[in-house]
Amino acid sequence: MTVFDTIEFTDLIRYGIALVVILAALAAILYTIWGWFLMIVSGGTEEKVKWAVNHIRHALIGIVFIVGVLFIVPLITSAMGLPYGEYAKPSAVFQTIGEISGHIFGVDVWPSMINPWYNSTLPSDFSNL
Repeated sequence: MTVFDTIEFTDLIRYGIALVVILAALAAILYTIWGWFLMIVSGGTEEKVKWAVNHIRHALIGIVFIVGVLFIVPLITSAMGLPYGEYAKPSAVFQTIGEISGHIFGVDVWPSMINPWYNSTLPSDFSNL
């Protein structure tokens, strides 16, 4: 029995969406860094500065687009009655990214990075805070 025998179609959708978001975010970040590098080496030349600013602007538009898609796609899929909209919700995408990082790095650190009190229990009367 291989790993691929236990993978379901919904897992492929979840991991596919998370990987697309990861790759798009990395591309936007690298494009922003490239724009800043172009800005630094432009030497104050107006045309080169405009070129660098356009790189940075396009990267920021890409980031806004990624975030917008994360919020719009679940609404569209639920309005159309498609059952896969729940896998495109931001919380589900970030949870899947946490699972992927846990597989890569060997630990499940994502929930504790988002919420440092993830596994802690608070007293009901909050007496010893």
